[in-house]
Amino acid sequence: MKTVVLNSRILGESSSPDLVILHGLLGSSDNWQTLAKRYAEKFRVHLIDARNHGRSPHIAEHSYKAMSEDLLNYLDTNNIEQAALLGHSMGGKTVMTFTELHPDRVTKLIIADIAARAYESHHGPIFEALKSTKPELAQSREEVSQILESYLGKDPVLIPFLMKSLRREKSGGYSWRFNVDALYSNLSNVTEKIELSLNTLPTLLIYGGASTYVNRSDIDAFEKLYLRLEIACLEESGHWLHAQEPNEFYEITDEFLD
Repeated sequence: MKTVVLNSRILGESSSPDLVILHGLLGSSDNWQTLAKRYAEKFRVHLIDARNHGRSPHIAEHSYKAMSEDLLNYLDTNNIEQAALLGHSMGGKTVMTFTELHPDRVTKLIIADIAARAYESHHGPIFEALKSTKPELAQSREEVSQILESYLGKDPVLIPFLMKSLRREKSGGYSWRFNVDALYSNLSNVTEKIELSLNTLPTLLIYGGASTYVNRSDIDAFEKLYLRLEIACLEESGHWLHAQEPNEFYEITDEFLD
């Protein structure tokens, strides 16, 4: 298993405690910049691009074990003995995996709108749309956006979310910052179950009331194993709860981290 050097942006004072934020599938560290600036008043915040996302390297292997080892390598390289971890969706499963393997490196854990169970992948239409865009031939961002809309409809959340990862190439045309082919071929790894054991770390599960990603049985499973678990529901939010109710998300997570 090959670890990669992850791209990151660091905000806050070097003397502050460390907080590492991990984004979800097809996202990037850029999705968290606004909240990170607020966390940076108290923490040294590490906004990380997962492998195959953002400005981090593209590589064929994509699994939670691999992403967990990438994170360990990042902490070691940056001389971070312990950090609080916040992970959304795929990032949430990554921090769960990391905590299972390296609990001594974690101070507090925030899991945002994801459970440990296996999920049925619903990403097929998204990847079909992405594969159809051929961004290297596109003359404008609007051209790419229109192709996505022809497959996915004019989704006011999903389309802008995907378009954030479209970059213009100096040689002409565009490209996706995420590795479409590797992520598509590893979707079963992204949706697989994370095996959890007994955990005594302070943990916050925060989820969206309008999201389908966390249900009552998921909460029951967490409560049996995470012995210092706090739970918060943002009633009006779907899966992108940190973008839909950012103030509420910040207030709850900030209080927990304090």
